[in-house]
Amino acid sequence: MIDTIILKVKAGLDEIKDHRVQSGNFRHTLGDTLMSAFAMFHLKDPSLLVFRQRLDERWSNMERIYKIQSVPGDTAMRQALDGVSPGAVSGQFKVVHKVLEELGLWEGRKVLGGYLAISMDGTQHYCSSKKSCEHCLVRQKRNGETDYHHQLLAAVQVHPEQETVFPLEVEPIQQQDGSLKNDCEQNAAKRLIPRIAGSLPQGTKGLMLLDALYPTGPCLKLLGEHKLSYLATVKDGGPVIIHAAHLAQDGKLYEHTWTGKGKTCKASYAHGLTHSVTHNEIKVNYLCYEEIDVRSGNTLYKSAWVTDLDITPEQLPELVSVARARWKVENETFNTLKNQGYQLEHNFGHGQRYLSSVLACLMMLAFLTDQVAQHADACFKKALAYCKTRKNLFEKVRQVFDLLPCMSMNVVYRFIAKEITLDFPMLE
Repeated sequence: MIDTIILKVKAGLDEIKDHRVQSGNFRHTLGDTLMSAFAMFHLKDPSLLVFRQRLDERWSNMERIYKIQSVPGDTAMRQALDGVSPGAVSGQFKVVHKVLEELGLWEGRKVLGGYLAISMDGTQHYCSSKKSCEHCLVRQKRNGETDYHHQLLAAVQVHPEQETVFPLEVEPIQQQDGSLKNDCEQNAAKRLIPRIAGSLPQGTKGLMLLDALYPTGPCLKLLGEHKLSYLATVKDGGPVIIHAAHLAQDGKLYEHTWTGKGKTCKASYAHGLTHSVTHNEIKVNYLCYEEIDVRSGNTLYKSAWVTDLDITPEQLPELVSVARARWKVENETFNTLKNQGYQLEHNFGHGQRYLSSVLACLMMLAFLTDQVAQHADACFKKALAYCKTRKNLFEKVRQVFDLLPCMSMNVVYRFIAKEITLDFPMLE
């Protein structure tokens, strides 16, 4: 499976239109340049410099596995990628999604009777007080210094009982052309939500898992326009919370309790609450959930959400489980990208236009490829089981990739898992 995905990614990247002057005599195609950066992230090299230093010893495998004919130097690669639209790169996620659809893997990811749960959140991936570009966000610090930074908003398909996560779409949070104000996560969400709806498999319903930044009137209306349902966290002090508190005082909240693993689970809910005075035409359903330790009586967890889904006692445990899976965009996605080999916060290159965002999108594409392999590729699973952790696996992959001629990434994983062995003596 993994090699099929790599081939499809290469074919998709080859289709991205070259933005460079067509009359120029370019030694390296844009497709090879993009795929070289993808390979760097797929192999988890810690920097572009290290990727270039290892190129000679791994060149034959680069040709065979990633189908790259030539790799540009550091400066040439950064210059070529700087003019590529980040949307053109994130559009290649659909290549991998198509593989998931063909294998029927989406079905096993559905929750609550047929929804794909999608968690959306933003993260910073570049920050500097010296280097900046026309798309940098600007932040003034208390000490008078100026920070220039880039952020990325990611929509990730998650499942409460599955470790793997599948990025669906990403959108740079960056200074927009012609705008004098910083871009923000909410504005990026307005651009991203229509694309999320369009990225879902045909006939599949999407359920957005959102933090307390999002359940505003305009956002909920936009979700409705694109037929996306939602489970959004709400904070104390909001109009829905106040309304629910009054209902609780009057004994008009529905309540349901269940137990499990040393805790008591309590849910209170209501239907058809008014969103706010400003948006009184929007009606939401409300859910408050609390976990209490059976022995101590202490509250272990408490949160509240609004949703357009119907709330019934039978589905409450699953509904709460799905709502809490929102954290997977932070824990299983951003934490992995920053701390488990991908080096999201490392400056692989900033450029003058789109380079930083393009590299972040290519890294996310490599992460998606790995997640699909971890979910469904038997050889990847065996190699990961042998290495115990992803970090160890990625280190082993680089060692094998650099030292041994391999026909495919599948062979690399099988060798690591000891399914393939080499038996020849080292002679003096």
